[in-house]
Amino acid sequence: MIRFQTICAGALVAWLAALPARGLHAQTQVPEANASGQAERKGSEPGKPHKASHLRLVDVTLNQAPVGEWTLLDHEGELYATPEILQQWRISLPAGAASIEFRDASWWPLFALPGYRARFDFSTQALQLEFAPEAFTTTQMKTNAAKPLALSIVSPSVFVNYDLAHTVSRGTGVTTPHSTGVLTEIGLATGMGTLISSQVGRNLGSTDPNLPSEWRRLETTWTKDFHGQNMTLRLGDTSTRASLWGRNMFFGGVQLGTNFGLTPGFLSQPLPTLAGSASSPGTLELYVNNALRQISNVPAGPFTVENFTQITGAGEARVVVRDLLGRETVIVSPFFTSSQLLEQGLRDWSVNVGKERFNLGTLSADYRDAFASGLYRQGLTKTLTLEGRAEWSKPLQTAGVGINTQLPFQALGQAALATSRDASDLRGSKLLLGLDHQDLNNGVNLRLVKASRDYRELGFSPTERAYKEEQAVNLRHTFDDKASVGLSLARLLSHDQGLSKVITTSYAMRVAERGTLIFSGTRVSGNQSGYTVGVSLLLPLDKQRVVTASLSKTRQGWEGYTAATEPIGNETGVGWRVLGGHRVSEDYAEGGVYYQSGRGFLGADLATSGQTHTLRLNAQGAAVFMDGRFFTARRLQNSFALVHVPGYPNVGVGFQGETLTHTDKDGFAMLPRLSAYQTNTIRLNANDLPMSAELDSIEATAVPAWRSGVAVKFPVRSGQGALVKVVTPDGSPVPAGTRVELVGDGKEFFVARRGEVFLTGLQQRNTIALKWEGYDCKAQVDLPGAVDAEIIRLGPVTCRETTP
Repeated sequence: MIRFQTICAGALVAWLAALPARGLHAQTQVPEANASGQAERKGSEPGKPHKASHLRLVDVTLNQAPVGEWTLLDHEGELYATPEILQQWRISLPAGAASIEFRDASWWPLFALPGYRARFDFSTQALQLEFAPEAFTTTQMKTNAAKPLALSIVSPSVFVNYDLAHTVSRGTGVTTPHSTGVLTEIGLATGMGTLISSQVGRNLGSTDPNLPSEWRRLETTWTKDFHGQNMTLRLGDTSTRASLWGRNMFFGGVQLGTNFGLTPGFLSQPLPTLAGSASSPGTLELYVNNALRQISNVPAGPFTVENFTQITGAGEARVVVRDLLGRETVIVSPFFTSSQLLEQGLRDWSVNVGKERFNLGTLSADYRDAFASGLYRQGLTKTLTLEGRAEWSKPLQTAGVGINTQLPFQALGQAALATSRDASDLRGSKLLLGLDHQDLNNGVNLRLVKASRDYRELGFSPTERAYKEEQAVNLRHTFDDKASVGLSLARLLSHDQGLSKVITTSYAMRVAERGTLIFSGTRVSGNQSGYTVGVSLLLPLDKQRVVTASLSKTRQGWEGYTAATEPIGNETGVGWRVLGGHRVSEDYAEGGVYYQSGRGFLGADLATSGQTHTLRLNAQGAAVFMDGRFFTARRLQNSFALVHVPGYPNVGVGFQGETLTHTDKDGFAMLPRLSAYQTNTIRLNANDLPMSAELDSIEATAVPAWRSGVAVKFPVRSGQGALVKVVTPDGSPVPAGTRVELVGDGKEFFVARRGEVFLTGLQQRNTIALKWEGYDCKAQVDLPGAVDAEIIRLGPVTCRETTP
């Protein structure tokens, strides 16, 4: 025994002698990096491992964060790792360092990494590693690119929106005139697109001979969205898109172009990128203009923040990085972005072919010269967007270019140049220069437009001319969210009518807790001159009520009014308004009451002024034919859904936390106001469902196309619910936990205490099968003819053994 202990002691001494000198201590500090950021390497030549090289399985803590157990190479007292390990640690391969080969693998020295420090505890085989932030790969915090959602199947539907107004006026000694006006919109929605046609009727049934009745068509357009490609095709009446130097124009024809709104969350503008680094894992807080926007976890190393929510203008972003020990690192960076800029490489375009349209709303079909036009915009860089636009018709051709660019002082610079030529070969030109800076407290907008006498654009009337010069200056400043001041100057110089100027100034200040007091003044000079000075008070109250008061002075005299309003709350209900005031030489008063339900809107307004009294009645709503049924609903200005809850009438249906309508006697409800191409979560009011109702979920989602309908059916298990007591032939209750099956339904239930089981989906006559401990039996359960109680109690029913 003594000889064996002596042999073991000798072996232990020999093993300790073979260890490197630094390994003799229970805890060892590996040499730190030298002045250049890398530790000096000792030992054999590069690429040749020392004969004492061996692998170590160690528990690693990396920059104060545990990363688990890893196998590292111990070579001449220095630690090495494979590229796969470094990749898992998010560490880049050390530049300029040489690897060594060991057991058919390449090993890279950790001491060659910036900021290398190591502490190894032999007793626990724990290794604490620290590296400088630049040793790690960059972490990019950005939002994944928005992708189009899978659309719900469009249910073919026909709908009619109506806005009906009837007006009755009465004056002393004057015949009482009355008239009716109506605005209608007829829509056909299918999987191939949506056809919309709108009309207006004026003075229908009018008793005033000076106001003849008329009916006019407004627009008729078929729209097809290609949401996977962010493109929209329109056939019929529509308008061209405006550019820097050109306005939009109504026309009838064909339009094809990009439509980024088809992909929810798609950001067409470039967003700022913030960069920083963290010495250890921690939390990151992002503040934009002193408002907390997001909180994220960040690992050690450099990082970039690119997942800003959509913002515009200039401001200051502040990133606060807090490590595990509570130490903070603050990074402050100014930023600028604008919706007028496109993301680098992004293209935005539109092509139009058709005929110019004039007198929309006055004439049903005043189409004139055939034309073609196109607009193309592209983000060359994150700070530079170019655009070009061309228009062609036989009597007029126009072309121009424009530029939007970020300027060094957090401002957007704009410039455009256009030229035109008409049928008489008269040529004109137009120049635009603009500057815009908007931040949290300040705003500056400058704009200068010059055009020659012969400059023309499509959509100009034969006698219309562009202004010779337009100048606009808009300034604002906010004082710590308590007050703001604004100044606007506009100068318009025409070729024939001289110069006009408008100066407007305002000062707004907070009063009380939520009120706002506004002082304003306007001065107009030129062909027409005048002034207005005034003061207004806006005072919000509880229940969304608002009180307003205004007093102003013009050349004609003093005017003023006081008003109070309460809007319709929670989408449905009653709202009202009252107003009383004085203008010129008479007093006047107005009042109105409004009601909105899931089926429409009703309103009544009464106005009295001097000897004249006017009553206006208004009704708005929609009629829909869908899925073989007719429905009435509120105006369908967006997409909509036909919700079906079979067998459950008067169940509240809505979304976004609001109940908008209720199911009818057949369990159907027409739900308006769905957002196209977005996920809409439709929810039933659980309080309106009986306890026996069986639904997989009271929520369903729909992604409708633009102004189209989708069918949403909530799977409901039909039948009645009842609490049934089941006994054996000797009168004893069946054991708790017994499995019960409703024959012909497949639904399983379990017996509770006293032999009671709650069954759902019961019809007038039912058979249930029970099974426990090898015993099989069946029982007949019949429902009574009429029961007022919501939960029926039945039994006891006898379960008789079945023969195999």
